[in-house]
Amino acid sequence: MININMNTFTKWFLLNAVMLTGIFFAETKGAISMIIKNDLSYISVLIMLLYVVVSAFVGRLCYLSDKMSKDDPEKKKKEEEFLAKRADLGWFAAEHFFSLGLLGTIVGLVFATQGSLDSSLPTSEIVGGLKEGLNTAFYTTVCGIVFSLPLQIQLMILKFKLESKVEE
Repeated sequence: MININMNTFTKWFLLNAVMLTGIFFAETKGAISMIIKNDLSYISVLIMLLYVVVSAFVGRLCYLSDKMSKDDPEKKKKEEEFLAKRADLGWFAAEHFFSLGLLGTIVGLVFATQGSLDSSLPTSEIVGGLKEGLNTAFYTTVCGIVFSLPLQIQLMILKFKLESKVEE
């Protein structure tokens, strides 16, 4: 049996490499540009930018977890507590990506029903207004889910590292 012992930062890096590859292929099909263009609230752009920032922060925590002191148990415990407290910020962000997605859904539904349901307007204008609002609703929800899950996986990788260090 092959024993591959990857450090935490390497796992984080590989996960983000897979995520970036997925984003690259989605953009080759025009998906990311379409989301940005059709989201009237720009909440999906906010979610994407927050993902990059928080993911880099979690990557730094993963790197620091690999550099923890192995000799001094008291110092190691302080370092683990430091990293665990900082990881809470990542969990907060990951949970609220869903909330931002739901906020975008509400904003999109407001756009969809804002003035476009006037019976005096032609049907094509009503449908056009509904389409724009529903695009915003769906795209922000999808972004909230798609970017929250990999961030939670990154944080689980860090959590497993910190818990394994406690048990040693």
